[in-house]
Amino acid sequence: MMVGALALAALAVAGCSSESDIQQLNQNQFTLRGMIANDRQQIDALEQQVRALKDQVTELSHNGGGGGGGDRQLASINDRLNKIEAQVSGLQAGMSAAPAVGAVPAVPGVPAAPGVPGAAAVASATSSISPPPAAPAAEPQPTWPQDLDQEIAAAADSKESGIKSYRAGLEAMKAGKYPVAIARFTELTHHYPKSPLVTPAEYFTANALYESGKYDQAILQFNDVVMRDPKGKYASQALLREAQSFMKLNDKIDARLTLQKLLADHGDSPEATAANAMMKTLVAD
Repeated sequence: MMVGALALAALAVAGCSSESDIQQLNQNQFTLRGMIANDRQQIDALEQQVRALKDQVTELSHNGGGGGGGDRQLASINDRLNKIEAQVSGLQAGMSAAPAVGAVPAVPGVPAAPGVPGAAAVASATSSISPPPAAPAAEPQPTWPQDLDQEIAAAADSKESGIKSYRAGLEAMKAGKYPVAIARFTELTHHYPKSPLVTPAEYFTANALYESGKYDQAILQFNDVVMRDPKGKYASQALLREAQSFMKLNDKIDARLTLQKLLADHGDSPEATAANAMMKTLVAD
């Protein structure tokens, strides 16, 4: 991305030779340095997350995974670890491809100002041709209330294992009693782990945690929904809500990774439109 920006900058600057153009170039001489510094900061932050996640993997492995939920948590952590390491590799590759500041040749037709290397002239042009920042996208409205009504109707005549706890959780969710809903859904998943009601119960549990402001726990729960049924009814919704949870924690890197997964795996889903809007906001930031 940085190399492409430099190429566009060179074309934009090629015909500029007026004093005002040079002054503008001088004013923006640190643009390229800022881009590189930003990438380095992202790499440092990602590498810290990699170390923390590897520590969690080591601890879980030493404890034998714990079985069941522990195995899913281990798989979830490994999944996040792989995505973050891929992001680090991409950033490092981009920095390797970018020319060093001060090493970029002067642009034909533009005399270098005293004390200003050719790289500064090229870098400054990137700011003049960059598109205006996208307006912040409104937070997508949650779809779980509509899903909840559908599940309440479907559960009325259901004979599935754990249906009593499930109905109680749905009714508590409808009334906004999120701690009660979480307790009832957890009761279902513990006593009837193979019931087909477990996946929607986990999805509503994650939303109850989100609505309660427990975003860290909501992230793990949404991720569990996706791991349990990657192509299921709630997978794309869970990924979107997981990305929103990361945004609530100001973790834009993980939010972007989660949105990328949503678009890659569920590009034709209704949530893809909201995911694209959120991605534009993250790029603008």
